[in-house]
Amino acid sequence: MTIVLAAVAALGVTLSPPQPVADLDAGKLKGDLVRLAWAEDGSQFYIQTVERDRSGTIKAMHHYLVASGSKSPKDVDQEPAWASKYWTWKSGQTSPAAASFRIDVSERTETKRSVAAPTGGAMAKGGTVDPTAGTSLGDVASAADTTQSVKVYSLKVKGQTIGEWANEPVVPGLNWSWAPAPLQMIAFAKRDGGPLAVIDPAGQKQELAGATAAILPAWSSDGKRMAWLERKDRKKYQLVVADVAVQ
Repeated sequence: MTIVLAAVAALGVTLSPPQPVADLDAGKLKGDLVRLAWAEDGSQFYIQTVERDRSGTIKAMHHYLVASGSKSPKDVDQEPAWASKYWTWKSGQTSPAAASFRIDVSERTETKRSVAAPTGGAMAKGGTVDPTAGTSLGDVASAADTTQSVKVYSLKVKGQTIGEWANEPVVPGLNWSWAPAPLQMIAFAKRDGGPLAVIDPAGQKQELAGATAAILPAWSSDGKRMAWLERKDRKKYQLVVADVAVQ
C-alpha cells in the first residue's frame, strides 16, 4: 500500500486494522493519562500521567516507556528529550506544515442555574407527613436559587470544534495530534474517548474506521502510522498502532 505524503484533502484517509502494542492499567500507572509520544524511529513510546489535588493542581508526574514488543510500560525518572521534542510539534497550535492551518481558541462565559429543594413543609423539615399541609407554594418560591459562572474555552479548526474545557486550563495535545510536515492534517477524538477524525486545510472532516474509544492520538514522525490509547473500561487501555494511507 502506497503512502502519499502531500497536502491533500482529508477525504480518502484510511487506517489499517489497529495492532496492539501494550495493555495499560491507569490505576497502576498512577494518575490521569496526559501524554503519548513516540521515538522518531518508532522503536518506543513515552507515556506520561499526572496526579492532581482537589483544586486541579498537579502534585505528581510519572513517566513510562513502552518498547515495541515489550507489552508493558517501564517506569523511568523523567521525560526523554525525544518525547519533549515530539510533543512540541504534535500538540502545537499550528500545523508543522503550514502556519495558516491552526487551532483557533475562543472564550465564553456560561451561567448555570440550580434550584435547591424547598425548605418548608413537614417533609422538608423531617416531620410526619400531613396530607393537608404539604410543601406550600410559598415554600417553593423561597427555595434557594443559585447561579454559577462557567468559563468555557472552545478549540476549533476551520470552524469545527475539536474540544472544549470548562473552568479548567486547556491541555495542549490531550485529544489531538497534528500530522508531520508535509502532510497537512489534524487528527482528534473526544477528550473522554471516541472515534478518530481528521480535518484538512479546506475544512473537510472525515471519521476514521478502526477506533471507537480513542484518546491521545499520536501521529508518527514520518506520517505513515498513527498510535492511540483505546479505552477498554474505566481504567484499562490498550496502546495500538495502525498504518495510515492517503489516497
